[in-house]
Amino acid sequence: MTTLEAAFEQKLFELIPQTRNLGIQITRIAESELRVSGAYALNKNHLDIVFGGSIAAISITTAWSLLQHKIQQAGLTGNLVIKQQEIKFHLPVHDDFECVASVQSAEDWPLFLDSYQQRGRAKLTVNAHIMCEGRITSTFQGVFVLYQPN
Repeated sequence: MTTLEAAFEQKLFELIPQTRNLGIQITRIAESELRVSGAYALNKNHLDIVFGGSIAAISITTAWSLLQHKIQQAGLTGNLVIKQQEIKFHLPVHDDFECVASVQSAEDWPLFLDSYQQRGRAKLTVNAHIMCEGRITSTFQGVFVLYQPN
């Protein structure tokens, strides 16, 4: 983990304290991707698989973190919230895992910026997936909205 990831992770835990309890660690922040490692032991359920609620929360958190980082890098201020989400569970997770988030389309980011600068409100779709033992175990798609508070 570099200084960028460590600093952003600390800020995430301050902004959304519950994320500290998910046992996640930001491992990579890039221009169009953010990766988080997740701890099986802190998220397993009575069936000895990762709890679906943890998978959903970690997917939302990873996607939100990617977009929040891009917003900060662009020098924007405002409130970022999730508007809509869909998650599909494909396989159970029996070990430590990774969540990878990416913007749905590179062309969407300039449109997002333009919309926000013109209207003070913009939305963007972010995808994420959980990987365990080299396989995609779940897929997530979320629509996030950035808006100026009144």
